[in-house]
Amino acid sequence: MSTDEVPVGDLARSTSRFRPEHEREQGHAMQVVITGGTGFIGSRLALRCLAEGHRVRVLGQENTPAEARNRAQLEAEGVEVHLGSVTDRRQVFSTIQGADWVFHLAAAQHEANVPDRHFWDVNVEGTRNVLEACVAAQVQRLVHGSTIGVYGSALAGPLDESSPVRPDNIYGRTKLEGERLVLAHQERLPAVVVRISETYGPGDLRLLKLFRAIQKGAFFLIGDGQNLHHLIYVEDLVRGLLQAAASEEAAGQVFVLAGKEALTTREMVETIAQALGARLPRISVPLLPVLGVAVAMETVLRPLGIQPPLHRRRMDFFRKSFHFSSHRAAEVFGFRPEVSFAEGVRRTLRWYVEQGYLSSAHLPSGGAHLPTRANGRVQSPAPASPERAGPEAEEVDAQPYAQTAEAGVLSSQELAAQIEPFDSFWEGPEDVASGYARFGQFYRVNYLPRLPRDRDARILVVSCGPGYFVNLLQEEGYTQVLGIDSDPAKVEHARQRGLNCRVARAFEFLQGTAPESYDLIICEQELNHLTKREMVAFLHLCRRALAMDGMLVVHGLNGANPITGAEALAQNFDHFNTFTAYSLAQVLAYCGYDRISVFPLNLYVFYSNPFNYVAMAWAGLNALLFRLNFMLYGKHNKIFTKKIGAVCRRGQ
Repeated sequence: MSTDEVPVGDLARSTSRFRPEHEREQGHAMQVVITGGTGFIGSRLALRCLAEGHRVRVLGQENTPAEARNRAQLEAEGVEVHLGSVTDRRQVFSTIQGADWVFHLAAAQHEANVPDRHFWDVNVEGTRNVLEACVAAQVQRLVHGSTIGVYGSALAGPLDESSPVRPDNIYGRTKLEGERLVLAHQERLPAVVVRISETYGPGDLRLLKLFRAIQKGAFFLIGDGQNLHHLIYVEDLVRGLLQAAASEEAAGQVFVLAGKEALTTREMVETIAQALGARLPRISVPLLPVLGVAVAMETVLRPLGIQPPLHRRRMDFFRKSFHFSSHRAAEVFGFRPEVSFAEGVRRTLRWYVEQGYLSSAHLPSGGAHLPTRANGRVQSPAPASPERAGPEAEEVDAQPYAQTAEAGVLSSQELAAQIEPFDSFWEGPEDVASGYARFGQFYRVNYLPRLPRDRDARILVVSCGPGYFVNLLQEEGYTQVLGIDSDPAKVEHARQRGLNCRVARAFEFLQGTAPESYDLIICEQELNHLTKREMVAFLHLCRRALAMDGMLVVHGLNGANPITGAEALAQNFDHFNTFTAYSLAQVLAYCGYDRISVFPLNLYVFYSNPFNYVAMAWAGLNALLFRLNFMLYGKHNKIFTKKIGAVCRRGQ
């Protein structure tokens, strides 16, 4: 997180005046425990408590890359991190033992394809575990993080603590039940319930999707855009949570914490667009037809165990309207939000650029007022945007090539995939000989038009297997082709056909290759057989082996396909990643490649088979439906084949 947004010292000083009087005089450092501490809000609260001089212990999970990054940051700053769930009663008691203040922020909220019982177990029974552990540990104060979701759908006028609660989904209902449990423990535990409004700021990746869609011109309004949002900037929220914990008068009460102003969906996206220097499309889509499609998808797909790409809860952004009053919090413990939405957007945008999530190249004044990240360091000015190579190329942040330590030290024996290793082509028919025609046709249609025309180009095929790609290149007249594979039995098939293939392990071979030895490197195995660290190392090694302006060809599983994306990752123990067109181009740009073109790998290329024409039509219809559904959420995915490929050039 950027340290120049709201200085840690300033917030520490502003919250210290809300500590109990005897603790301020004695400089007492308390033991603070935060559940959900690896999440967005919890991690920011932990860092602020640490800045005040408190000892901080968090209980959290590491289910997402964001949670993993938060955990690493917290541990680096000296926070004691316990990984686990609030449903684990023994771990909850162990974590809370010795605590003075406890902030209970852990919750089940956005999980998909889980039964309602999961929300009850986490939000109700998990809260019960926290309460009983706090009582046993004689905690001085519990701050229970609840949600504005307990109010359900839109109501007239500003909502406050006395407004009726009407939760309309399992998340809101279980959070309300959690509130009731907390208030029922008042005689044994001084606790405060805080209903948290929609929160944003540095560290939040949910709003990043909206920023990206607006920057790329892929966002459009559904409905008239007049429904209200009342967001709160994360530093304002953290300040309010600390004030609630320090206030003796707050015990036993419920408070709403919301931001400085409410604004319509249209005002919200226009503010973001202005900060990005982007134009919003003038078109909008009527709400009711889209809502009808969402209901239909839920009705048809959920009984089949398929998470619908469009459902009613996802439409809440365009239809629910909330306006809150934090008057009670202002009166009781002096809470007053300080950051306007426009200022919060500016600070959040700065953080997105610093972290490399957004490019500053197209921001107002070229993003000259914002820092950029290169080689792991924040730098200025902003990098130039990458060139586009072909109509299907993805536009990504072009990061300068950065040499990594991994590139020179990884060996094939150290790679994570050992059942189906990266440096051996595993995919092929039992009748190996038949694969030369079948895979040859697949490669001819999907890859050949994108390869260099120079038949004397120096070409390396990594993970060549029996030499299917090498055979095609030889048939097409390429004269300097070498294939390598780690499986001697597969290479023997290639040799029997007179193909120039040898037994070699990919990482060791590339490490021993002289710089600029090849004009083209083709990776016949999917990149998803490498972990992210291994992938970056491999791409760096390929770049080193390529001549200036040399070409790299890679491919992987397409995570954007709603039908096969998740299954493709789960069905193989040695699959560690899937890609979208954006993320595949992103890692290539990061590793120093440019002129990146991501393209679909079409399976239906056997035109003599009539079934292929039926399959092509059906796949095309699915792709159209997928694209329309993605557009509803501001996503710009255009490629939905099972696998995607990419060609790129070695940058300067």
